[in-house]
Amino acid sequence: MRLYYFTTQQYGLVALQNRRLKIARISDLNDPFELLGWNLRDRETREKLRRWKSERNDEFGILCMSDKWSHPLLWGHYAEKHKGMALGFDVPESDVFLKVNYCRRRVPAPTGRKLVERDLDSLLLSKFTAWKYETEYRCFCSLNDSIRDGEHYFEPFSDTLKLKEVVVGDQATISRQGLADALGAFGDGIASFKARPAFGSFRVVRNRDSRLWK
Repeated sequence: MRLYYFTTQQYGLVALQNRRLKIARISDLNDPFELLGWNLRDRETREKLRRWKSERNDEFGILCMSDKWSHPLLWGHYAEKHKGMALGFDVPESDVFLKVNYCRRRVPAPTGRKLVERDLDSLLLSKFTAWKYETEYRCFCSLNDSIRDGEHYFEPFSDTLKLKEVVVGDQATISRQGLADALGAFGDGIASFKARPAFGSFRVVRNRDSRLWK
């Protein structure tokens, strides 16, 4: 399946040059309810889950992607207000990238029984329904198995993270040649085009006028 990684122009070009994606740390995610989707009115449960989240932050990071690039909020929030880009990857339809579930209410915390797989899924993959526009898929990456560069961790492009498409934002300043230089020989077979706001709907679409991207 094709999934899209939204980023700024600057970091998108670095990702293309280095053939790797930056892994988001759990503690840096923009949703304070991440991995805390249970109802936590009980103080003991709340403290346990916060410790559990902190421990997971030390072990794992997340690659967050969307199964579409046409939603304007994705560009506004994650691609530098349409100045960035969306990198399209072909990934296997397996349990590597997991689909996020959106819910209106927090899930009751399990009590009086051992935790099962669905309990873990409810923590790792539940978000408030207001985030539904993201149509998010996420991959949990072991930090020990990832590339470390300073304080950051990266996942390299591979057969299971195969770059196939680069969608350049409407307000991006990168030229065709600049993108080609970032891709280098790796660019063979990679589709690239510039986006624009649609004329008749609230969507972002492909700009078919190639003269507008020099």
